[in-house]
Amino acid sequence: MKFARYHDEVLHALQALGDPTFGRHMAKDRGSSLNYVGIRVPALRRRVREGFSFSDLDPASVLAVWDDLWMGSEWGDVLFAAEEYYRPRVRKQVDPAYWPVMKRWIARVDNWCHSDVLSGTYSRLLEADPATVMPVLERWNEDEALWPRRVSIVSLIHYSGKNAVFLSPEQVLPMVDRCVEDRRQPMQKAVGWVLREVWRAYPEEIQAYLGSNAARIAPSAFTRAIERMDAATRREMRARQLQ
Repeated sequence: MKFARYHDEVLHALQALGDPTFGRHMAKDRGSSLNYVGIRVPALRRRVREGFSFSDLDPASVLAVWDDLWMGSEWGDVLFAAEEYYRPRVRKQVDPAYWPVMKRWIARVDNWCHSDVLSGTYSRLLEADPATVMPVLERWNEDEALWPRRVSIVSLIHYSGKNAVFLSPEQVLPMVDRCVEDRRQPMQKAVGWVLREVWRAYPEEIQAYLGSNAARIAPSAFTRAIERMDAATRREMRARQLQ
């Protein structure tokens, strides 16, 4: 690693707050090949906010350090620290320098948790510059590899809530539709979640899609997609699935 000294600084800071037993549980629970110090999210966030010796460098230099750590560390918590550094920043303002660097980070994802936190950042980069980011997501959407494909649709939503949806169904549904028959569990969870969130903003369009494609959608994804609907609507959608 080019910035090995900074990597050691971050790792040692996180290890001081971690629990190795919990770290081993994290790796097993996520099916990750990375090591984990076992630091919990609130403690991780506080420690990253405190900063490191390189935090006062110019933004390009800081990005180069976090990129090196993300691409080279064998510790999943160090990757989380990089993501946590940029999570609040991309919510406020997106630097055009982020995407050319961060799009490479998909190569290190080997579990749902890193997939989801990275997708949260990508969603902000997508909203800021759809013309640049969307073509890459569309390529990942057609990839057979699990994590690029999953990230391609989870990045279409800002996590959850009334402001989560920033794209139209015409933009989201074709990408989700390519993943509907991918029966890998992480993929089905993502399909159901994206449909559920888009339904909050576009109920008619999503209910029409679910009704027309009920036979293609896995039961687990279908259940998640309709879980926020009222009881009567859920019964109606279930009836369509059983037809």
